Amino acid sequence: MIRELKILIHVLVIAGTFSAHELSAQKSIFDPSLDPSCKLAVKPVVPEWNSSYMWYPGQFSALLQDRLQSRSKERAVNVGYPDYFFQKEPVAYFHKKLRLRAPTYIRWAGPDSITCYVNGKSAGKNIHEYTLPKGYVDLLFEVYSDQGLPCIIVDGLDGDTDSWKASLDKINWNTPESFSRFNSPARLPEAINESTYLIEPYKYILFNNSFYEDGVLGIGDYGCVIIDFRYPEIGTVRLEVKGKGTLTFNVGESPEEALNNSVKSFEQYPLPRFIMTGEKQEIILPERALRFLKIESTGRCEINSIRFDALLWPVEHRMKFECNNERLNDIWKVASATMHTGMHDFYLDGIKRDGLPWAMDLVQSSMAGDYLFGDELIARNGLSVALLPLHPQKEKLELVDFPLYALIGFKQNYLYYGDIRTSLMYRDRIIELLSFYESLQDNNGFISGEGTAWGLLPSWATMQGPDKDEKSTYAQMLLYENYSIGAWFADLWGDRKLAMKYQSKAAQLRKNIPEHFWDSEKKAFINGYYPNGEKDGRISHHAQFWGIYTSLFPENEYENLFENILPGMTYYKETYSIEKGYEYLSYVKAGKVEELMEIIDRVWGGWVDKGYTRFPENIFPGAGRDEQLAFYDRPFGMSLCHPCNGVPPILAILHGVLGFSQSDRNISEYSIKPNLAGLKWINATIPVKEGAITIHIKEGISFSIEIPGNCTVILPDPKIPGKTIKLVKAASYEFTY
Repeated sequence: MIRELKILIHVLVIAGTFSAHELSAQKSIFDPSLDPSCKLAVKPVVPEWNSSYMWYPGQFSALLQDRLQSRSKERAVNVGYPDYFFQKEPVAYFHKKLRLRAPTYIRWAGPDSITCYVNGKSAGKNIHEYTLPKGYVDLLFEVYSDQGLPCIIVDGLDGDTDSWKASLDKINWNTPESFSRFNSPARLPEAINESTYLIEPYKYILFNNSFYEDGVLGIGDYGCVIIDFRYPEIGTVRLEVKGKGTLTFNVGESPEEALNNSVKSFEQYPLPRFIMTGEKQEIILPERALRFLKIESTGRCEINSIRFDALLWPVEHRMKFECNNERLNDIWKVASATMHTGMHDFYLDGIKRDGLPWAMDLVQSSMAGDYLFGDELIARNGLSVALLPLHPQKEKLELVDFPLYALIGFKQNYLYYGDIRTSLMYRDRIIELLSFYESLQDNNGFISGEGTAWGLLPSWATMQGPDKDEKSTYAQMLLYENYSIGAWFADLWGDRKLAMKYQSKAAQLRKNIPEHFWDSEKKAFINGYYPNGEKDGRISHHAQFWGIYTSLFPENEYENLFENILPGMTYYKETYSIEKGYEYLSYVKAGKVEELMEIIDRVWGGWVDKGYTRFPENIFPGAGRDEQLAFYDRPFGMSLCHPCNGVPPILAILHGVLGFSQSDRNISEYSIKPNLAGLKWINATIPVKEGAITIHIKEGISFSIEIPGNCTVILPDPKIPGKTIKLVKAASYEFTY
């Protein structure tokens, strides 16, 4: 019977030739927060103060990461995750020196255990208010929370958390971390911050002994139905039932997964069965990641009031894009929705299989997500996770290359938000990270994956290597980029000695990487060297695109790479994995925008054509459907909602089609150099820290742009090829061709 139902799913549903009852949602909408039929649950109103909670930098993200791991292990069957991260501590101290002209009343809130010290003397442990004396005051709070975040909000002073200092040991002091949204004493920062959207069924797929009439779903003896909610999200399903017998539920990101009854193939733990009493009952299923819900009943029943209470991160959809190509518009929308679905305190790797933050994924996600949503909390939470913990040790390191994405993220964060304080909060850990990798380098400055649990992981597309234990070329390029960024930040911090040290480390790698890894006959970088010193002369794409990204790949060899080498890699057009956001920035840098947009149309557009509303962890364009759903040798192991594969279309449009770039020397200087790649018209809004840049282009006719104040925008002169126009005044400008 199950095999027959699977065949029916393939023929009727996936082919799009059958729709039993299509109930709601517009097909051009892919995000519940933009769908008027999805209602937003109202949150209770809470009191607000003119200050915000503060905590020691990295402690909030450490707590959130721990909680996500616990939730993931409760829900997901297969959770493989490193355990070497910055840890949450139970105690934090907050210090401030004041000069008060008059006695000043203050109040505070936070976890249950807070001790206030005024001028070195305890003012009490169980109090939440105090009147400070006139004159010089030394104010200290000791905050304890074993299971929660040691944090505090203080009202009655200036509200500026930057004037405070935070410490975990009363020896090493730092600027506390804080966000303005956490300004209610009644709500600790670690409280659930998602919004709940009430999603009604989009489609019923009716099987034997099931029907849908007048808003009521009926199931007969041993009947079965699959409900399609259209939007894959994390949440809980609610429904009312009346009947006799036992109800069985199963969920999935695809109809096949929902239909599967083999528990050994489940990616999430089985849902409980419910015995019906004959009376009306409300059922609330445990939290799961799902799009499809299968319901089977041993007896007759009626089901109504079905809804999916989905948890979504509250966002502002800031970046806009629309063009004459509706297929590309849908790709854009699905990419944005994929990014949004993966936002839960961090940019997660996916929502079904483990739903946890991984450094490579989350940094890549922030490169697109910052422009889409501008959520600095999500981005900053990920930066702490991407870094190594204090005093890192090689024997505890599991993924050698993943912490090397952290500094790429810090640079992105500073460029977009323009706040140097973020890097200063994490300065000690950034310096420790670079010192740690210095300890791993050989005489040539190279590192390898040898001797670690997971080694090096450039992506899942390693059919031609490199192997995890190698001294891989791409890893040396990542390390070179880290020392270059480290020097850049050290200059911003005003530490010239440190900058010179990192510049020297970068220069060594810039010299040695081409000498040891460039194949002058093949005109490409090799994979690297095996632990025994033997050369791995295979050519894979990872070192080539990281070479372009880091300006180590010779520009005069770009054409040969794109015309001959990449097309010669048999796997290259068969597998699109988690690294493509980084790789496609290299396409843009190499001037291959038309080629990039062809890939986006063919691969990402092809996925949308199949009826999916999110992009997956890997795309195999030529594979059969079963192969597209499988991963890790598990039939439903593929994550069908993976934010890192929502990134490539966003970056391709932002940096390729719109031609947007930002100077890293003057971070208020932007360039717009559009490449329409066959499009006829474009309307777009690009958010920047100063406001927004709005663009309207009609191919060969006109170009108009509106820019905010306090920035410079450089455009190509439409009349004189090779010349540029510099805009410095907030205004709207229009040019004709």
